[in-house]
Amino acid sequence: MTLHARRLMRTLATHTTEGKTRMINVATITPFDIAKCYMKKAPTDLMGMASALGIRVDNNATFEDKNLSGSIKRCRDGSYQIAINGSDSEQRKRFTLAHELAHFMLHRDIIDSVGLVDDAMYRSGASATEEYQANSLAAELLMPKDLVRLFWKKGLCGIYQLGGAFDASPDAVKIRLRQLGLSP
Repeated sequence: MTLHARRLMRTLATHTTEGKTRMINVATITPFDIAKCYMKKAPTDLMGMASALGIRVDNNATFEDKNLSGSIKRCRDGSYQIAINGSDSEQRKRFTLAHELAHFMLHRDIIDSVGLVDDAMYRSGASATEEYQANSLAAELLMPKDLVRLFWKKGLCGIYQLGGAFDASPDAVKIRLRQLGLSP
């Protein structure tokens, strides 16, 4: 476990309610709990989230197939590694990282057995349902609904404004707004 992850676990291990601090069992802390700690401000710190989850990230990977955007695999030592196509735009890399983190959170059993490699359309060896799930969670990790709605209420409604705030592409913002029932 990384130093960053240990510090986060200590933070999560104490919970304050009405001025009373109580310990919670860190064994019950899930990857979703860790992710939530990074989804409180925009843009989401996806690299910090990956580090806290114990996942190494190669943000400048090269793939023989130029249509590949990213992959996630379990290494021999039991750790996980995400590789992201270094020739993609920074915003594309962020979505790919969020997508691969979503696979880690949702489909670790598939990763452990065969690993996952996603092409430019975020298709892999996973089923269409699993890819849909990963895309949906990736959108939430990249642009948390509570933050999007807060920004929307404050008048930050433009595609490019929101894209700048969340470091997301205009296309990703349009899809996210549609998912949340908001329209620019």
